Amino acid sequence: MKIKYGAGLCESDIHIEGNMIKLISLSFLGGWVAGALGLGGGCIFNPLLLSMGARPTVASSSGMYMIMFSTGASTFCFIIAEMLDIYYALWVGGFCMLGTILGMGALDIVMSKMGRQSPLVFLLCFVFLISVIAVPIFGA
Repeated sequence: MKIKYGAGLCESDIHIEGNMIKLISLSFLGGWVAGALGLGGGCIFNPLLLSMGARPTVASSSGMYMIMFSTGASTFCFIIAEMLDIYYALWVGGFCMLGTILGMGALDIVMSKMGRQSPLVFLLCFVFLISVIAVPIFGA
């Protein structure tokens, strides 16, 4: 729709025409690796979106949006199987929500002071590095 009407386009928009095969194949591979190794999808999809020219804030929020559905489906399965302590989940979820709000607020302040989105890229790289190190250690 953006291309058809020429409205709302920006240089960081991902153009599907030239990247369709890359997007589909890497999404399939990334989903398989994330599922097989127990990695978070953000470790796969954030670098993929960044390599395709998406802005760091767009890549991060898109990854969180995708992960929300898989996490919701997993939670629903655990609720149906009666393997989830709802009160404990609400307690942990509340602290996670508080940490997310505080972290995003602090990151927004840092990015506005620096006038760049590079702190978010460095943060994503740091989290990816930690998961690359931690997954084999905890897997062993």
